[in-house]
Amino acid sequence: MEKLTELDVIEVVELNPSIPSACIGDKGAVLLVFGDPKDPEAYEVECVLDDGSNKWEGTFSPFQLKLVTKYVKNT
Repeated sequence: MEKLTELDVIEVVELNPSIPSACIGDKGAVLLVFGDPKDPEAYEVECVLDDGSNKWEGTFSPFQLKLVTKYVKNT
């Protein structure tokens, strides 16, 4: 799996019991990478609803997430 970086869009593929409002298939943005970026321990992710409100925010292991869209900085 390609390593995730901040602002990448992900999809939840495995649930984290400590984030009960998260669902398989939810999409979110990576807010923070924990540990070595080349071998991350976990990711802080936020899922936002269509109206802009927060659905959930929480920490996921790399195997619980799948990359949807890689963030590309516009210069």
